[in-house]
Formats: sequence, structure tokens, C-alpha cells
Amino acid sequence: SLPKWLAASPEGRKSSNHCATMTTPGQRPFSAYLRLWAIANLLRISIGLNAGTGLVGSTLDANFFSLATLPALVALAGLVPARWSGALPLVALVARAATNAAKGSMMSNSQMWATQMDAALVLSLLRRLGSAARHGSSWSSPLSAEDERAVVGGCARTVRWQLAIFYFASGFWKANTSFLHPSYSCAGLFMVQPLEYLPDDVLFAASGLAASAVPALARAIAATGPAFTLVLEAVVPVLHFLEPRRFPRCALFGLVLTLAFHLVIGLTPPPSNVSTYGVTTCTRLFFVFPDAAAAAVGEMGRPHTAAGALLCAGMAAAAAATLALVEPYHAVAISTVQGEGKDWHAGWYAALAVLLTRAAVLEAAGGGEAACGSEGGLPAEKEKSREVEGRTREGPALRGLVALALLYAFALPVAGLQEKAGCLMFSQLRLHGGSNHLLLPTSLLQRELASAEPTNAFAGGVVRIEETDLEWVGNTFAEHMGPRTLRLIREVAAVPAEYVWAAKSSSAKRSRPPPRFRRHTLSALGLRRLLATAARQKDSFSLRYTRLHGAVGDEAWRTGSAGSEYVVRGEGGATRCARLGLGGKESPCDAREEALIAPPSWPSSAFAFLLEPQPNPIVDGYTDEMHCVTWG
Repeated sequence: SLPKWLAASPEGRKSSNHCATMTTPGQRPFSAYLRLWAIANLLRISIGLNAGTGLVGSTLDANFFSLATLPALVALAGLVPARWSGALPLVALVARAATNAAKGSMMSNSQMWATQMDAALVLSLLRRLGSAARHGSSWSSPLSAEDERAVVGGCARTVRWQLAIFYFASGFWKANTSFLHPSYSCAGLFMVQPLEYLPDDVLFAASGLAASAVPALARAIAATGPAFTLVLEAVVPVLHFLEPRRFPRCALFGLVLTLAFHLVIGLTPPPSNVSTYGVTTCTRLFFVFPDAAAAAVGEMGRPHTAAGALLCAGMAAAAAATLALVEPYHAVAISTVQGEGKDWHAGWYAALAVLLTRAAVLEAAGGGEAACGSEGGLPAEKEKSREVEGRTREGPALRGLVALALLYAFALPVAGLQEKAGCLMFSQLRLHGGSNHLLLPTSLLQRELASAEPTNAFAGGVVRIEETDLEWVGNTFAEHMGPRTLRLIREVAAVPAEYVWAAKSSSAKRSRPPPRFRRHTLSALGLRRLLATAARQKDSFSLRYTRLHGAVGDEAWRTGSAGSEYVVRGEGGATRCARLGLGGKESPCDAREEALIAPPSWPSSAFAFLLEPQPNPIVDGYTDEMHCVTWG
């Protein structure tokens, strides 16, 4: 049976303690990983073809290079990863990183994570190529099995630590008053959505046991969801920080817990079906047990064998079952993460989860008898591992990537240099007008430079957009949840918070979901970017805004305080600014205000390259905390 096979050792169960995955001399972990990497990236690039309501960071792949040249390069790298000393994968990795970097502030967070982790592999590959060149090896020679183990072993710890830092930061930034408030928390909105799998006569029962039990369950989930999320996102990164060889059971538990976490996310009905996130991040779980993962990929590539056939069948069954399960909900969804079409990410994620589970079983069969905190494996195997580790010790450049991950995850939001693409998804962290975090401030540059020269990108404080006839501004606040989901959230779970998926904002005309304007606040740079977009598109428009007094305040200040009111009108790419006085009397804006709404100077703009200001909506009647806004 399949469960018995999953528990079997790869060597025909010769010995339950024989770690074949750790000692097979021909193991090729670099090639195995590149094949998984290629699949993940080809899927992500394909979203550029869907466009529609896909995440902006993914739809930006809809360009000639990403849709014509890049897929071929990525596919070839996955097909022949060891040829020419790994030169083709090196080019593909760098090219993919370049296309992500070119998105600038509109890159999605998982793409930012992937780019940093890919950099670790690139540096390890370059170091190995340099070592080979010094020893007289030809670049045209293929990578040997030992080379491949050295490349992967030379960056595995860095990748694990990067992933742990990103996961930990994602939980850390959720420790704020808005996320922890049950009536406003993203956790309350999302964690009740799996209840949609219940039939209507149970989910919305008017009498009987279900009529009381389901609402009680939904409200309990909504109330405990924020704390549960914080605990989970604290435990998972700790498990990934630990050295798998010393703490094998902890590493196995971390891998399985991460797979389960992303499986639930991927199965959540739209619009919260973020299976793209799971595919991108969990592909990197390969580096927890690279030899075991390579062995599992090897089995997948040998479907003519009994083990390979069972693995392929298990992966195919998991993918088919997942697609069948989510299809009814995706078919009626207003929007999904991947835009239009079938969610192939969800199917592949299910298959990947089976593959990595098989890798975990192979690893456990070879040394998993050790308790958490003791080393597993046989003495000869441990000695061999130490030899490999000695030849592949990670150097200062890779340690620099860990430092870069810490800088990105924690320093940039504090400084105010990044909002979108940070470790801030669904965190509800206030990123302008003061921080709601329990420990740290945010956007210090915007606070300190609010009164700086108006050409500075960080000057101008906070503005509140009061009204506009620019229809596309309402795309940011469109309702992506369907009627059934909203009924579950509002009536059954009794959560009043609104979900604003700002990561799906678009300046293009869009009818599904229809635009919905909300009064909202932005940093001054956000207003500048909005007006620049309208001018570039030569939109005819009128926009009224209030520049708030001061740079920091509470929610009452942000949503309702007085300030200086202005109106900007645009026509044919030109704009005119007027200040509104008593009775709506207009007078020309002064030179400072004119400069504050014009594009900023290039030096400060360069510092703001990764900064895409997040809009925070104002929902009448619910202004105690920030609503569930995600910039992705």
C-alpha cells in the first residue's frame, strides 16, 4: 500500500537505519533542485499570460523577454543543469533575478524572497566554478556528482537561514494592534474561509445543532486566529534555523509543518488561495535535506521502477484531487491569486508536497531514530558528511546574504524604504503616520523628513484622498470576495473587517471586480506616484486631498483630522493645483505644494526604488484600527 511504501527505505528496506540518501556517491542534488526550480518559475511566469486580476508582481512578467526568451532559458536549465559546468543554470538564475529586480517596488514578496535565496545558489556555483578553474578544469566539462553536492552543500545553510528570517519577520510584524484585534485582523478573515467547504444547509443553517455550532466554531476561529498565527510563524522559523544533522526530528517537523501550512493556504477558497506563495517558498525546502530530496526527485525520474511509479502516482493523485477540490470555488470566484484560468500552482504544490514528504521519509528512514537534539546516522556516514561539509563551508559572501536578509526583513520597514515586497503580507502594519507595532517604529525617514525640501521623495508627511473621478483608483479597493464568502465572514463569523488586496491594484480599466472608491491615506510619495501615473496616461481627472498636519498620529487623526485641503485637476498630461479655502474658494497652490506633488529629485528617488506606498482605507463606522490591507 502507499502508506507502507512511503515508510519504506529506498534500498528495498534492507535496513531501517541505513541512510542510503546520505551516502549514495552518484547523488546529484544540484540537478534535482534545478528541475524543481524550473517548474516553479515556469508556472510563475505563466501568470503573465493570464493578466486580469492576477497579482501585479506576477502580471508584470507579461513582456517579450519573460514570455518568450526566459521560459526557454529556464526550461533548458532544468533539462540539462550539469552541462558546461552549470553555466546554463547560472545564466537562467541570473536572468530570472534580473526580471524580478526590474519590477522594482512592484515585485511580490515571494519573488523577493526567491531572488535572495537564488543569489545564495549563484554565489555557491560561482565559487565552485572558480575552484575548478584554479585546478585546471575546463568550463565545458559537466558538473560531477561531487561538484553538485559541493554547490548545494555550500549554500544550504544560507538558504535555510534566509527562509527562517523571512518567515520569522512575517510573524514578527504581525505583532501589532490591528492584526491582534479580532474585528479587524486578516487572520479572522482568512482562517474561517475553509469553512466554505461545508454545504450551505450546514454553513448557513437556520435551526438545529449546526445553527449554533458552526457560528460558534467560526467565531472561535476568528477570535483565536491572530494568536495562533503568531505562534505558528514563530515556531516554524526556529525549526528551520536548527541544523538538520544535529536536530533531525526538529528539521523533519519543521518541513512537514511548513508543507501543511502552505497546503491550507493553497486550499483556502478565493481570493485567498495563495498557492503561488507555497510553490515559490516550499521549493526551497529542498535545502533542508538536499540528499534525501535529490533521492526523491531521482525516484520521480524513474517511473519505470516500482518506487518511482508509486511516487509519480501519488503526486498525480494529489494534484488531481486538489484541482478537483478547488475547481468549484475557483469557477465562481470574482478573482483568484493567479488571475484567470486553472490554478496549476495548487496542483503542482500538492504534488510537490508529496515529493518532499517522500524526501522526509527517506531522511527519517536513514537516521531519524535520533531524538530531537541528537545526531542521526551511522558513524561512517557522519564522517562522510563532515568531509563534504568541510569542502563546502560557506564563505563571507554567503554570510553577507544572511545579513542582507536581516536588513531587508527588519531595517527597511523601520527606515521607511520598503512597503510592498517586504515580509509584511497580511500584517496590517501601519507604514505611514506612525506605527501600530508593539515594539518597533516604522517609516522613520518619512517622519524625520516630512518638512524637508519638497523635492525630497520622503517629504510631505501624510495625505488623505477625499474624492476623485479617476475610476482606476477604485481598483485598489475593489471587493474580491464573493457573496458566499462575505456572508460567511459577516453573518456566521461576525467579522466586520474589510479585505483590501492592494497588490491587485491597476491603473487600467477593469470591470471585474468593479472599482470601489474608499477615502484613504497615503504617504506623500504615494500621491506623487498616483498623479504621475494619471499624467503619463493623459487622464482627465479631478482629485481632492487633505495634507494632514504633522507626520504621526493615531487612527482618529489619520481618518478624520483637519489639514490643508487641495484639489488637483489633470488634462492631457498637464496638472493644475488649487488650495481650497472657506466655502470651497480656490486659490493657486504655493510653490512648496506644487513641488510636493511633482516627481521627486533623482537622488532621493533612487533610495525609494523599492518603496511602493501602501494605501490605508477609511471605512465609515470602523475606524478603530487598520483594516486587512495587503500589498503582497
